[in-house]
Amino acid sequence: MTLAEFRAQFPSTQNGVHLNHAGMGPVPMVVSTAVHQALTELSHGDGMMAFRAHLGRAQRLREQLARLMNVAPVGVGLVRNTSHGLAIAAQAIPFLPGENVVVGACEYPSVVYPWQSQAWRGVETRLVACPEGLLSEDDLMAACDEKTRVLAVSWVQWGTGQRMDLEKLGAFCKARDIWFVVDVIQGLGALECDLTACGADIAAGGCHKWLLAPAGIGPLYIKPERLRELLPTNVGWNWVDRPFVWDRLRFEDTKPGTERFEEGSPAILAVAALEASLGLLESVGMGAIEAAVRANAEALRGKLRACDMMLCPTDGHSGIVPFRHPTRSNEDVLESLDSQSIWAAVRCDWVRFSPHAYTTRDDVERAIRALGN
Repeated sequence: MTLAEFRAQFPSTQNGVHLNHAGMGPVPMVVSTAVHQALTELSHGDGMMAFRAHLGRAQRLREQLARLMNVAPVGVGLVRNTSHGLAIAAQAIPFLPGENVVVGACEYPSVVYPWQSQAWRGVETRLVACPEGLLSEDDLMAACDEKTRVLAVSWVQWGTGQRMDLEKLGAFCKARDIWFVVDVIQGLGALECDLTACGADIAAGGCHKWLLAPAGIGPLYIKPERLRELLPTNVGWNWVDRPFVWDRLRFEDTKPGTERFEEGSPAILAVAALEASLGLLESVGMGAIEAAVRANAEALRGKLRACDMMLCPTDGHSGIVPFRHPTRSNEDVLESLDSQSIWAAVRCDWVRFSPHAYTTRDDVERAIRALGN
């Protein structure tokens, strides 16, 4: 599929310029069609037949997510969102009293609060300072010691767009048997992802940003060889290998993969939606998607510099472009953009643009022109 054909999937392009994929992305037509089909199955036939159709979609979705993240399908489970996945991680990792978690102070709350919630187990959460909003891999590693059980980080920082060196951090953690936990939501669907190469032990994400599906489902990846070390948490009837054999209660018959953490009745419509959106991304190809996202982000940076905007000093390797107007407040800029149907956001004291692969240079020009009004 070409980028022009990809763009044709988004009716929202007829109404404005969407530059807030780091917040909430628009839904393509294939997603609407897939959800309508799942609803039709539920409303026009037997509910259990619709459920069996869902089981096939869910397995295909796990395989799609495995390809997207370059991991084995057995390591992929479906959770409600990034927060849900990270909460499972915090509850399942077997901490000892006095151990600690290292995480950046500028991280999104979902990457911080689950670890702080484990204080009752005697777990310390160490917040690493982020001068000027930027997080240093060296500072994260320096904060670790012999009591560090987890290093948690976002692949792409939500406010600044800083892209972290996951391979560097992953190698550090592997050498010290530290659990390496990654929030992938701000990269998944925009950038090529390789969790095997970086050695992530656990990763979690959601679908409503760059993955272009309605909120309510996301991947939880757990490295298969790590599963046996985890405590049982988020347990429900779906924990066991034969969940539909209800007259045989065998808690110890645990599912072999991360799917064990899908505790109960599934999100049928959300699975249909995400399967469709991932199919669309696959038809374009993640190599082409990343190239277009980064080219659009760089085009925005160049135009913003030419207009004397202040740019956040990140590496520029993600799809997030934070900036400030030289004379107007962020809120005033956002209100002006919104009045002209240029959809952006204000995060971490920056106006934040986040284009996708279907964004065109005409969209970029329109956004830049709107800043002058």
